Amino acid sequence: MKKIYLIIIGVTAIVILLAIWVYLLIYGTPKPVEQFFTDFSFGNNETPIAIPEVYPEPEALVDVTSVVPLRQLTTRPVIGYGEQGDKDLLYVEAGTGHVYKIDLITGNETRLSNITIKNPESAHFSPDGKLVAIRSGFGIQNSIELLTLAGENEATSETLIPPMVDFTFNQNNDLLYTEYSPNGLLGRAFDPLTKAHQTIFSVPFQSATIIWSTDNSTEHYVYPKATSGLTGFLYKIKNNRLLREPASGKGLMAEVNSDYFIYTITTSNGPISYAMNLNTKKISALSLLVQPDKCVFSKINTDKVYCGYENKNLTYEYPDTWYKGQISFSDKIFEIDLKRELSRQLFNPQIEIGREIDITETNISHTDKVLYFINKNDNTLWMYEI
Repeated sequence: MKKIYLIIIGVTAIVILLAIWVYLLIYGTPKPVEQFFTDFSFGNNETPIAIPEVYPEPEALVDVTSVVPLRQLTTRPVIGYGEQGDKDLLYVEAGTGHVYKIDLITGNETRLSNITIKNPESAHFSPDGKLVAIRSGFGIQNSIELLTLAGENEATSETLIPPMVDFTFNQNNDLLYTEYSPNGLLGRAFDPLTKAHQTIFSVPFQSATIIWSTDNSTEHYVYPKATSGLTGFLYKIKNNRLLREPASGKGLMAEVNSDYFIYTITTSNGPISYAMNLNTKKISALSLLVQPDKCVFSKINTDKVYCGYENKNLTYEYPDTWYKGQISFSDKIFEIDLKRELSRQLFNPQIEIGREIDITETNISHTDKVLYFINKNDNTLWMYEI
């Protein structure tokens, strides 16, 4: 073949490839791909209209007609929840900080706030359900957004100062919180109406768990953050003084009401739980493990406490292993009668509904008829009718 023909073929191939490249640069690959070799026209100058994709929000899995007393309330992960009246449950969605309401009679769910919170970590509702405090971020760099709920998608927010370590609401809808100080922690109260802050106690160490008194029948209590490598002590805070209680040990965890405190310590043989009657000062060993995250006292009968519990061989590294997510539980729901020193199993989720539930963030309705908790495995919200 003559050299001139090779040159012509080469130039022609380059021109064709260049035309294809220009077409793809302007229009992209046609759909379906077979059109690529059947349509070399440049078309018109109309701009294609992009149709946005719509993602419907998932519905709550609330079967109000079910005869099974244990029900899953959300498919969304939850960072905090609270009752509003006799039939509504409010919760805050992880990831967005949006606030939702579930009607426990009809099963309907509505969104009360679409204010997006960056990195929402935990949330608490006021007793009347009109306020919600949402912590954004971790450590000393966190901030608290206080949302006022006024109706469906009607909410206002304000950023509270200073950063708060631990927080909750009392029965007067005041926000109780701790903040770091050079000498430890300050316990303070914030009035959302007057915007006033009041110091109510101080603690001479910073890594602490506060057992808040949200009523007028108990004092505040405090103990060092639970860890298997540290011996903790339980203190009652009275008149800004720390009064040591007869509960101590490695990995100390505790919960208190007006008549009892229950606590767990970790030994070389594993964790052991006790209950102390504050009136008689009698201390009794419990037959099952109590952990504050998994237990709640009855609001009507001070002798009773409800807990999630699985009989499991635990090492001396508990509770660190649970908080770090290295172990999980398939909890059953128990009722403990502290006065009679008896416990009974109420429900076994794995057998009854085929689900393993690692119970945390446990609470009880003001009527004492419903337990609420979060499944630590996926952070969904659940209820159990007692």
